[in-house]
Amino acid sequence: MKNPLFSFTILMLASCASPAQNSTDLANIDEAVRAFARGSDQQDAAGLDKVLHPQFRAVVNRAFGSADVSLMDKAAYLQLIRDKKIGGDTRDVHLVQTDITNNIATVKAIFQGKLLRFTTFVSLVKLPDGTWQVVGDMPDIEKV
Repeated sequence: MKNPLFSFTILMLASCASPAQNSTDLANIDEAVRAFARGSDQQDAAGLDKVLHPQFRAVVNRAFGSADVSLMDKAAYLQLIRDKKIGGDTRDVHLVQTDITNNIATVKAIFQGKLLRFTTFVSLVKLPDGTWQVVGDMPDIEKV
C-alpha cells in the first residue's frame, strides 16, 4: 500500500512543478516561432540570425508539384533572405500545437500570407541560458 501512495505523491508533486516552467517555455517558444516568421516576412537576416540555431536546417519536400526534397542550412537560408529571394510577405501566424520534452520542442504552425500558406513543423532547442532557437523548419507550402 505504501508504494502506490508514494508513487501517487511523487506524481502529484511533479505535475505541480512543471506547469510554471511549461508556461514560461510555451511563451518563449511562441515568441521564437513568431520571430522566425517575422524575420522571414521582413527579410531581416540579422533578426533571423539571432533566432536560428547555428545548425538550422530547412527541409522543403515536393513544393509546388516538384518531386524533389530541398535541404537548406542557415547560411543558405540567410543568403536567400538577404537577396530577397524568399520572404517579404506579411503572414498571420497561428500555432496549432506545441510539444515540449525537456530541452526540445516541436510546433505545428500555420503561416498564412497573401499568396502562400505554410503549414510548417518547427523544431526548437532550449539553450543553457533558457532561450529557444529554431533548429529546423519543414514547411508544406501551398498557393492561396
